[in-house]
Amino acid sequence: MLYDFAIIGGGIVGISTARTLMRMKPDSKVIVFEKEPELARHQTGRNSGVIHAGVYYQPGSLKAQFCKEGAARTLEFCKAHEIAVEQCGKLIVATTQLELDRLDDLEKRTIANEIEFERIDQTELRRREPRIVGLGALYVPSTAIVDYAKVTWALAEELRASGGEIHLRERVVGVTEETDQVVFYGENVPRDQVAN
Repeated sequence: MLYDFAIIGGGIVGISTARTLMRMKPDSKVIVFEKEPELARHQTGRNSGVIHAGVYYQPGSLKAQFCKEGAARTLEFCKAHEIAVEQCGKLIVATTQLELDRLDDLEKRTIANEIEFERIDQTELRRREPRIVGLGALYVPSTAIVDYAKVTWALAEELRASGGEIHLRERVVGVTEETDQVVFYGENVPRDQVAN
């Protein structure tokens, strides 16, 4: 079979890349190969699920910009697809004077990155989290937790609805680059041809 784009790996990166390609080039044929019997079985389904606010990134950097935009888009996507998000926030705790000084730098970075936060002293930290011992903290309410496997499955539904294909239990075992195409060899399907 002939395709315009082939993605190897059915985690969130592979599925979201395939979905984006279908949106950018709706007339193209896109296929995703995933060796497992379901999507998001590896890193995507085994991470902490944090939707980061972008506190640590250099102000003005692409990482800071993409993290903030990505968090907002992730929350929008989850709301649209009724995927539960725990808006728990995050405490960044200083346990030594050196860490307290570093917390000052993080506070400046958080202000520069236009991220909502609250500076918490030792007394307030103890009130909120009695089991945490620290000299102070930054509380970042926009940090959240989501099940990224569920996000991947929702992205996959959109990909399939727009004509993209996902082949599960299909391990790619070889790739040959030819002058006008790239040929993928799988364990279950002898040969899938994918055009450049």
